[in-house]
Amino acid sequence: MLRGHRFEPVVLALVAVSALSTVNLAGPQDRTRYELTRHIVLYHTLTVEPGLFDRAVFAGRTYSDKAPGMSLLALPAYEAERLAGIARAPRDWSAEGDLSLWLLRLLTSGVLFLVAVFLVGRVAEGLSPATGAATAATFGVATLAAPLAPTLFEHDAAGAFAFAAFVLVWRGRRSSHLALAGLCAGVAVLFQYAAALAALAIGVYCAGRTLRRFGWFLLGALPPAFALGAYDRLAFGSPFHLSYRYVANRFAERQHHGFFGIGFPTLDGLRETLVGSRGLLITSPVCAAAVVGLALLWRRGHRAEAATAAGIAILFVMVEAGYFLPYGGTSPGPRFLGPALPFLALGLPPAFERFPRTTLGLALASAVLTAANSLTWTIRGPDARSWLPTVDELGKTVWAWLGADRTVGAALVAAAACGALVIAALPLVRRSAAAAAHG
Repeated sequence: MLRGHRFEPVVLALVAVSALSTVNLAGPQDRTRYELTRHIVLYHTLTVEPGLFDRAVFAGRTYSDKAPGMSLLALPAYEAERLAGIARAPRDWSAEGDLSLWLLRLLTSGVLFLVAVFLVGRVAEGLSPATGAATAATFGVATLAAPLAPTLFEHDAAGAFAFAAFVLVWRGRRSSHLALAGLCAGVAVLFQYAAALAALAIGVYCAGRTLRRFGWFLLGALPPAFALGAYDRLAFGSPFHLSYRYVANRFAERQHHGFFGIGFPTLDGLRETLVGSRGLLITSPVCAAAVVGLALLWRRGHRAEAATAAGIAILFVMVEAGYFLPYGGTSPGPRFLGPALPFLALGLPPAFERFPRTTLGLALASAVLTAANSLTWTIRGPDARSWLPTVDELGKTVWAWLGADRTVGAALVAAAACGALVIAALPLVRRSAAAAAHG
């Protein structure tokens, strides 16, 4: 099931170059998570600076309003930077893109993004031989997961852990595999509260096999659940009080409506999520092929797996469509559905197998659009209504520290993305040629 595919190291390397070389501007999301990390290391406290935009206020003290997972994950990387003498307070970050912040993003979200790319490719190859490389490359350079990777947004990390949980339940044979699956599902919730939807769906999928398997899954989920409860108890006075309950910024009133700002899905919310200025199908039209592929996966006999993956994708789209701010402020798109993207990618192997030319064409178009989005979204801000960028809106890349200007850096990002897809397509081309020769 988790067998390697041709060109795996090359594809992973090109995906890393394309997705992780962008040096995004710092935003409120970076500061609130980074400050929690910094204050734990330096001051041994969970409180943060009172002037942050993204903050929660309880009993007169200021905390991060985010789930604590990313801040906790960043502790070793921050400690290493501090020992190396390159860690900085947010006020000292370079305004055009900071090296120390980029490294921290790379060692947290970036690493887990590559783990998700690896797992998606391995599962795809097991489902449909010769599709693993193309599926991994498409997920890695042609979906919203790519621009989210070099950030401190938690969505790619939550997706990596949730998808790992699903794979362990699907293919696990031992009780230890199921317990590890539960652990991964619980850790995903530590990163993004909404990942509880994915954890619940995976739990139902596990219980659908045997209750004994579900028992081991539930046992594994207990440690991260207790960890989140302990954090909430220390910060907010109760293990059942999440940070979103105490949001204290200009969105606080709207955040307190519904379930932490999430109400019933609306048609406007659905339109913004799917086909808005940075909608999922606008920057990643290949996701339409993935939806069709999930239906094909169902027809091929993987009904429980296809239903679970589709159910998770639908749940996250509904959350986005019901949230008062679908893109979550300055972001590359409907970022809250990020944890569902690896599950949606399960539809790509049957899509590549059944419609190779169409799916590859959509993947290449998506790679170009995604690269453009990755390079511009922090500069353009939350109010940009067009996805088509200008040269003046190109962001900084790591190549700038080697003397390359922004146009050259952008060209390298796009070339790596397209190169990953072209190389990944070779097994599909060879299989098609072999089928034609025998046909």
